[in-house]
Amino acid sequence: MEPAFENAGKTPGVEIWRIENFKPVAYPKGDYGKFYTGDSYIILVTKEKRGVFSWDLHFWLGKETSQDESGAAAILTVHLDDQLGGAPVQHREVQNHESQLFLSHFKNGVRYAAGGVASGFTTVDRDSFETRLFHIKGKKNVRVKQVEPSIASMNQGDCFILDVGKTIYVYVGETAKRVERLKAISVANDVRDQDHSGRGKVVIIDESAHDDEIEDFFAAIGGGTAADIPDESVAGSDDEFESDEERAVTLSKVSDATGSVQVTTISGKPLKQSSLDTNDCFILETGEANIYVWVGRKCTTNEKNQAMTKAQQFIDNKNYPSWTQVERVVEGSETAAFKQYFQTWKGANEQYTRLIRSAGEEREPTKLEQKSAGEAPEFMPDDGTGEVEIFRVENFELEPVPEENYGKFFGGDSYVIKYRYGGNKYVIYMWQGKDSSIDEKAASALHAVRLDNELGGAAVQVRVVQGREPKHFLHIFKGKLIIFLGGHASGFKNMKDHDTYVADETRMFKIRGTSDIDVRAVQIEAKASSLQSDDVFVVEDGKTFWVWQGSGANDDEKNFVSHMIDLLEPDGEKHIIQEGEEPDEFWDALGGKTEYKTSFEDDLVPLSTTLYHARLTRKNKLLVDQIQDFSQDDLIQDDIMILDATNVIFIWVGKDSSEKEKEKTCEMVQKYLKKKVREDVVVFIIKQGQEPEAFTSLFPSWDENAFDEVESYESLKSKFEKMGA
Repeated sequence: MEPAFENAGKTPGVEIWRIENFKPVAYPKGDYGKFYTGDSYIILVTKEKRGVFSWDLHFWLGKETSQDESGAAAILTVHLDDQLGGAPVQHREVQNHESQLFLSHFKNGVRYAAGGVASGFTTVDRDSFETRLFHIKGKKNVRVKQVEPSIASMNQGDCFILDVGKTIYVYVGETAKRVERLKAISVANDVRDQDHSGRGKVVIIDESAHDDEIEDFFAAIGGGTAADIPDESVAGSDDEFESDEERAVTLSKVSDATGSVQVTTISGKPLKQSSLDTNDCFILETGEANIYVWVGRKCTTNEKNQAMTKAQQFIDNKNYPSWTQVERVVEGSETAAFKQYFQTWKGANEQYTRLIRSAGEEREPTKLEQKSAGEAPEFMPDDGTGEVEIFRVENFELEPVPEENYGKFFGGDSYVIKYRYGGNKYVIYMWQGKDSSIDEKAASALHAVRLDNELGGAAVQVRVVQGREPKHFLHIFKGKLIIFLGGHASGFKNMKDHDTYVADETRMFKIRGTSDIDVRAVQIEAKASSLQSDDVFVVEDGKTFWVWQGSGANDDEKNFVSHMIDLLEPDGEKHIIQEGEEPDEFWDALGGKTEYKTSFEDDLVPLSTTLYHARLTRKNKLLVDQIQDFSQDDLIQDDIMILDATNVIFIWVGKDSSEKEKEKTCEMVQKYLKKKVREDVVVFIIKQGQEPEAFTSLFPSWDENAFDEVESYESLKSKFEKMGA
């Protein structure tokens, strides 16, 4: 055991060691967050929950660190990992491209200092007048990068710190947002405390600064004026991974079963948990600049030691950026970020169904509720008795749907539903049929935004994909919802009276619901393989109505059928048949008897709730930064946030987000869903100050007045001025 690691991981918090002469040396706590570019570090983050410890173990590599030092950091990280029983999640971090998890460990971000142990450079003289310019990059999680001290290094969209020893200037870009300004002031305070022992004056250069302060700033940086500072468009994004090559998500096995360690590609999308084997290690390439190493509990020591090395070799062999993040997870302790790449996942003690909240209590839904109650059960702003207007997208414009056809939807179309309740509260649903064109779906989203704008931005927008209708949406139609295959029709009164009806053709409907309020009929492909023993189906061939009752169907589902048949065809004669007692005519109508599902299969992906800060780059690429251990305080009112609760996604629009960001919200939604391969999930678009309980209940706590109490930029600036800083 390394002496420096003797008490490592026994107390919650952050511990840092710097590699000096290939040995770990405890790093001064006062310098936490400041890293020298010529060094390598080991960072251990210990958490305790109800007496159970967990660890994140990072090794950080400065861009000027030697290969020997970086190698020592990797090896010593393995030693510390073994000392903690192999339980930590390991992370490889590279300067300028640290993971959001790593950055979240440092409240005021990370700052890079020149030099390192090898050069003997360990601190800055507090009386030194060396001019240094720092670029503040990021909002919630910040990187502070030293750049060439000149106007050419700056831009109007970010904040910068100019350190000339006894004076530390904070330059606030003209278009910098509130949270960026706050972070810049906090970082300036750290520069003063860490590099100048708390001595020095902080001067803020913004639109209200005195002329003499502005003149002193430009004199200190070498001349020029504010007009000479480049526009924000010159600012790059250090953490973008741009590549013309389309990379696939790939799983490879690391095994020494043949006598030597071999890496074999075994699977691409869709990934399944069953592809992993406890006797081996696996490398998961995500298609982005992230690689995961999965360590099976029964793998050999050789496989365990070689897996991380093999993953890092992928970086060179497959032309990934040198800063590609590599994370190692152990079987049974997989992170949510790792599991999201698998289509199915089942683990011990994991929850797969959203708990239903009622009267302040939580309960698990019944089997019937799981398969038929509708999505987003927590979102029930009222009982569905409000005012309804329904529009269908036709030639990319909205056409009103006649009231007599409310509740009749077609899978080839997209609709917009404006719902008013409680006086002047609104929900705008975008219902998108599974066979609707991409252009029609996009048009429904744009029209929803337009309607919301006409309502003064007061509506909650909800994107609904056919088959994933929210519970509240179902309640609006009071058991009169029928979803047909095909395109739109007009003026039909029943099933035989619309333009997709073909005489003597077999039609098949699945009956779903938990009550006479949310029951609905969904037309599906008429074939025996569409049957399922847990459900009730209606089959009609123009002559006969068969009601097929699966052996596992609920009595309520059976009772709903009569009601639905009256809607489908009031004069229809029904014949009830039990599973296993089907006449030959029934199978003939379905094209012959074949195998079908005998039980209901729920989604196996474990539920988790994750908060992301979202932004679109100038190249229109979506970047999402995960917020660890999130709370209400993490919502950035200057921006767009994504709260992903697995079965439902909330897009939160901060009140101070730009008009361009608001316009791009729908585009962000589509890019995010594609990124996560979850195009059918229910999406809510909500505004700051209008958060529904379904959203607020996902936070550890929620204070409706919290945003009113957020410290303003002016307030923090005033504190510095009063301190005489």
